[in-house]
Amino acid sequence: MIKLIAFDMDGTLVDSTGIITTNVNRTLAHYGYPPLPAEKILIHVGHGAINLLKEISQEAGLEADPQEMFEIYDTFYTPDKIPAATPYEGIIEMLKALGERGIRRVVLSNRPHSQTCPIVATTLPNLLDEVYGQREGIPMKPDPAALNMILEQNGCKREECIYMGDMRFDVHVAKNAKVIGVACDWGLGTKEEIAEADYVISKADQLIEIIDQIQ
Repeated sequence: MIKLIAFDMDGTLVDSTGIITTNVNRTLAHYGYPPLPAEKILIHVGHGAINLLKEISQEAGLEADPQEMFEIYDTFYTPDKIPAATPYEGIIEMLKALGERGIRRVVLSNRPHSQTCPIVATTLPNLLDEVYGQREGIPMKPDPAALNMILEQNGCKREECIYMGDMRFDVHVAKNAKVIGVACDWGLGTKEEIAEADYVISKADQLIEIIDQIQ
């Protein structure tokens, strides 16, 4: 029986491509550099903000300290900017259905915790039971440490958990933690990189169908 589902956030629950692109380009503008097109930004998303900014600086030919870049980038994540992120089609209904079944709903993201919490609170209010963004001292996905911690804190066995995401980091963290992996094809990952998942879905409500099959 499935008792807990952990979700990636960006590209899985929430379409935040607009806010990411805007805030990366605001950071570049701070240094006097021109904006990059979305496709040159979004290919670097998924493995944390510092790594994103390191790769963006290389794309732009900018020599800057990644930590300094992050401190500038982070200032743009204010409440008035967060509405640029929106839930994907069917996500709200799916999360409500999981809640009605008593299944615990958790976000585990490589985005900094300070950004993850307000985005969830604004776009998916009262629909998640726990939210974990990237925090100091805890390795990012695909390292299973954070997901293992969530399982332990919730008294959940591995076979009772699903991890769902849209990129290779998500597919691999599920495998590394030995939980059931579901990949969604509406996010930023390519079909090739999510093909290894136990299940691949094209609509949010298909997650419910998978749960029914497993039960």
